[in-house]
Amino acid sequence: MTDTFGQGSDLVNPEPEPEPGLQPTALPLDFEAFFRQNKDTFFRIAVNRLHDPRDADEALSDAALVMYKKWERILAHENPIALALRILDNKLTDFYRRTARMAGREQSLTDRPDSSYLMELRSGDLLDGALEELRRLAPLQAQCWEMHKLHGMTHAEIGTHLGITEGAAKTNTSKGHKKMKCLITELPDTEKGDS
Repeated sequence: MTDTFGQGSDLVNPEPEPEPGLQPTALPLDFEAFFRQNKDTFFRIAVNRLHDPRDADEALSDAALVMYKKWERILAHENPIALALRILDNKLTDFYRRTARMAGREQSLTDRPDSSYLMELRSGDLLDGALEELRRLAPLQAQCWEMHKLHGMTHAEIGTHLGITEGAAKTNTSKGHKKMKCLITELPDTEKGDS
């Protein structure tokens, strides 16, 4: 038990051990059934974070592989959906970072996109920047806001997924919405240029 090598993640973020004889209720014991049941929700979250269905599908595949490898831990967790969503969130972040690193190595396009496409990207960038800042400042409010506003989940569903009450989900969504409004207006406008 004194060997800490290879156990760093377990010491930093330990997963609860399953209690003998207890199985989570309303959760299929088969990973494939669980994944089929939640795939649409997982995919919606991935598309809203990455904006491209192909990228979302690739990141979701990576997350599914990790979920499959950790299926026993997910089943033993007090809130299995929350753990699965945390795995998905980590894989989406990894995918985003990996593509950002590779962006510098790719060649630029020869044709410039039209202005309507650029305006759509600009508004998406403002939202992404504000959401990233909210994730840094208040992660629970960011999760609740994103699940409600971007994924169309009810406050009861959010509470179930995050292991909080419906009222707490509603409160965090409301606070997150107010902070998002402030953050979007506070972000610097890149179109104005230097003056």
